[in-house]
Amino acid sequence: MNMCNVRLYFTVALTMAIVAALPAACSPDSTRATSARSQPDSSGHSDAHAVATMRGAETSPSRKSLLVTAFAVASSMPIDPHERDRARTQEAVAQACIDAGLLDQAEQCANQMAGWRRGNVIALLGQRYAALGQVDKARDCASRAVLVDVGDTTWGKDMVATEVARIYVKLGDEGKALSLVTEGQPVERGRVEAARTGNLSAAQLDAQADMFDKAIATMNFDLVRGGIDGYFAWLERVMDDAPRRARALKALSSAIPGLPLDIQVRCDVQLADALFAHGYKELAAAEMDHASKLFRATVFLPEDTAPIGVVIAKARFHMGDVNAARAELDRLRLEYEARAETIMNLRRAASLRALAEGYFLIGDAVDAAHCYKAAVDAGALNPNARPRAEDLSATCVSMALSEFVPSPELLLRIEHIRAGLVDPW
Repeated sequence: MNMCNVRLYFTVALTMAIVAALPAACSPDSTRATSARSQPDSSGHSDAHAVATMRGAETSPSRKSLLVTAFAVASSMPIDPHERDRARTQEAVAQACIDAGLLDQAEQCANQMAGWRRGNVIALLGQRYAALGQVDKARDCASRAVLVDVGDTTWGKDMVATEVARIYVKLGDEGKALSLVTEGQPVERGRVEAARTGNLSAAQLDAQADMFDKAIATMNFDLVRGGIDGYFAWLERVMDDAPRRARALKALSSAIPGLPLDIQVRCDVQLADALFAHGYKELAAAEMDHASKLFRATVFLPEDTAPIGVVIAKARFHMGDVNAARAELDRLRLEYEARAETIMNLRRAASLRALAEGYFLIGDAVDAAHCYKAAVDAGALNPNARPRAEDLSATCVSMALSEFVPSPELLLRIEHIRAGLVDPW
């Protein structure tokens, strides 16, 4: 190992040590124990490091360290001329911290951000606090989010106001929520109404569904999406009420086909997941079959095929069909490899990240490690630093949320790429 590599290796080791020393209060336990992690490697491989990777997947220092790296990479992008890309990538890391239960780390990310996305992160953090019953922290986030300077973007201001309103919905203060998003903002109001569904009395539910029907009938994309999201929330409330369940399924089956094909597949899978979670396995299987047939019958762009298909594979796994999930992943991987050269280099890593997530979910740490390494390498191909930074940050986020622990060699490779993020951007 030459001196440059030695320095990089110790940089990685030092980062890991610092993160490991963070107080436990900064990392609420959010491990997601998945049965697949304890299953034998279904690929038949026998790689000692891969087994260790699976067993160490819940090591929070690695998770936090990956998210620290992801945010640092995002923040390395110069504000001029990449302010929007930088903020979007930073927001994705902060959202991942919230999803992982690392709320103090998400707060630290927000403090280093600017513009409306900072307000959005603070509002999302407030929603998590509200869900945890930490009312004072939730209200503090709501107050701070609306004070963020969003610049001259009306759209950004509306986004923040909508997410703040959703904090108040979770706190049961619907008057405050509805005061932030008026009826003259139908898209934003629709999102708030969908959030309200969980708080409504049984007598109010049908009127709420009528509202979603009206939104879908407009044929306006954003309003239709709001109506569909509303019906998904409504279905959770009425799943065991046969007439109302039938109404929701009918509305969704009519509305979803009007969406773009990739969103149709994702919505069908979301519906299947909801039905399966409530024990309606036959209905769930029918929705999954519909999603699969639609996916197979559609010619998606090469860069979109694997990310969409992995959604189906993950759902198959969650419904207990590990063999079908593996078969789908293997087929998608072969298709990606056959078409990789037709994909722009700044689009390839997304497919490999999706495949890695899928393989790790089903318990195959070896193929997951191969795909993550390929994703790191593919993301480093573009001559400009901005897309390299976006890909590296996204891959670190993916590893963290999957609870994948990269090998020392892969960490070294990540640090090499990070060190090379210099002009031209």
